[in-house]
Amino acid sequence: MARLNAERMDAEPKEGVILLLPRSRAFTTIGRHVYVSRRLLERLPSDDEAAFVLAHEIAHHDCGHLALYQGWSSWIPRSKVTSYLATHLALMEHGLYGPEKEAQADLYAIQLCLDAGYDGDRCAHLFEILENESLDEGDYDGVFGPENLLDPTDPGHGSVAHEVQRWIWTRTRGYLPLRERRERVIAYLRKKQAENASRGAG
Repeated sequence: MARLNAERMDAEPKEGVILLLPRSRAFTTIGRHVYVSRRLLERLPSDDEAAFVLAHEIAHHDCGHLALYQGWSSWIPRSKVTSYLATHLALMEHGLYGPEKEAQADLYAIQLCLDAGYDGDRCAHLFEILENESLDEGDYDGVFGPENLLDPTDPGHGSVAHEVQRWIWTRTRGYLPLRERRERVIAYLRKKQAENASRGAG
């Protein structure tokens, strides 16, 4: 958190809080705290993936996704009731942002991690970890998207009806499919690497 905060100029420093939640979760709300479950941290092989998790939650603050709620006070205490309150907020979280803001947070987070000196490809490895966990739980849609929209031979593929179905699905889930999120972050990384190589050659 110190490394990430150091790259955020004059923004309010954020503080990480580890919670004993039964699932792999990370989320934030108004105030200075970013919450991550111990279960998720235990599945991350390096600081790079952990930094990306934290940076994604920081992004919701820095990108103004919580602006609507800034009138609230930072009322979640660090006490025995924190886990109980945080669990309920975690259930609400995906409805607060939506898939576009989550996608924006991914790209902001990977850039923040690069600025802080973390390895971008290791950071992006987080998506593979999340994909594997989702597949273990049988959540194939969460990884690939709704099955009925994935068949390119479907006569209705790419139609307005399919786009409407996708729009409804992403807003119900609150996120784009994990595979799509991963591909967007990887594409961003490759673009940055190409830009750096071009500057180096110049």
